[in-house]
Amino acid sequence: MNHQDELASIDAGQLTNLVTTMAHAIATRDQLQEILDVMVNPVIVSTPEGRVSKANQAACTLLERPPEELLGTEVWHLLAEGKLWVEACMLTITHQGAIRNQEGWLLSGKGRKIPVILSVSALRTQNGSLAGYVCSAQDISAQLNLQAALRASKDGFQSIVDKSVDGILILDEEGRVVFVNQTATHMLDREANAMIGLPFGFPVGSDNVTELDVVRADGQVGIVEMRTVISRWQEQDSLLVSLRDVTENVQLRDQLRQLSMEDELTGLNNRRGFFLLSSQELSVSERTHTHFLMFFIDLDGMKGINDRLGHKFGDQALVETAGIMRRAFRKSDILARLGGDEFLALSLRMKNDHAPADSIRTRLETELARLNAQPGRPFKLSFSIGHVEVNCQAGCNLEQLILEADAAMYQVKTAKRQNQTR
Repeated sequence: MNHQDELASIDAGQLTNLVTTMAHAIATRDQLQEILDVMVNPVIVSTPEGRVSKANQAACTLLERPPEELLGTEVWHLLAEGKLWVEACMLTITHQGAIRNQEGWLLSGKGRKIPVILSVSALRTQNGSLAGYVCSAQDISAQLNLQAALRASKDGFQSIVDKSVDGILILDEEGRVVFVNQTATHMLDREANAMIGLPFGFPVGSDNVTELDVVRADGQVGIVEMRTVISRWQEQDSLLVSLRDVTENVQLRDQLRQLSMEDELTGLNNRRGFFLLSSQELSVSERTHTHFLMFFIDLDGMKGINDRLGHKFGDQALVETAGIMRRAFRKSDILARLGGDEFLALSLRMKNDHAPADSIRTRLETELARLNAQPGRPFKLSFSIGHVEVNCQAGCNLEQLILEADAAMYQVKTAKRQNQTR
């Protein structure tokens, strides 16, 4: 199924950010259970082997299964996609961070197939070893029904949105409110008759997700997640706006973010995650005499993209760079965004590969060329890549290896600049 375009690219919003951060936090078992208990969205924690070890009440309710039935169940039994799909996801998550915005189908205890958006992250211990996985599921049944009802008739639409826990508004082509449900009036603390026919008052665009600060009736500031999608209303082009209160999720996410091992924007490891995972690999390599390659990748012209096109396109460049790295490196390689426009990769050198660095560079350049060849792109992506070979038989200093790879990258970048001035 592919409803993401139709549903304004539902990406699990703040729930994804919260669960991703939670999964990479150094938390005790009691702290983890406390977090799960306050979450209203379905969350399942599994062992490294993929058996359910924890599930909050929302997950039990959605799956129509009691907690004692869920515990110990293999996760793939809960998904229509099957065992091979789950195992492939687990392998990707273990080495490259979270999976986000994945559409799928959950199987309930009563045999129902439930359409969901899944977000999954690795759960790690204090020393960085894998302790399991955290999976959040966003039930999109209501959104699909709502969209179908909107296309079918106004009466059908009305009957659904009156029961919705989300605020729903419809804007005409001029941005004026032509419909608002009761939940939206409560969220925005405004009467319906004070909104109909007037501009919405918040900047909106098609197919995007944004956060809004709203003042509640009690005077407290809340946080609302707004999603928009182009639709039709009474035979006219319109914009469907849905609002969800994410105040508690954002507060929990902020409390846990400082402990995170994942870069929130790209889904790769952050500096902390990279150092934990790489230190483990290098420690093992001292005993096994394994050789690695350390890559330092710098995104060229990032400031120009931000200054000329805005930070939205700058973020796009970073996300695209992460995507290229995922496709160019192996799933077992450790990838990270160091910060800003700098990326790292620690890659195992295979014995039968006589020029491993060249092979990786070729894959990076091929993926980069394929992306830049897409029509209508507002900018061209460019990298400067440096690398060093890593042999830890006599011990390794990870900071020093990164500095050496950085120096190699800087030489490449300097040579590029000199060629451009000739």
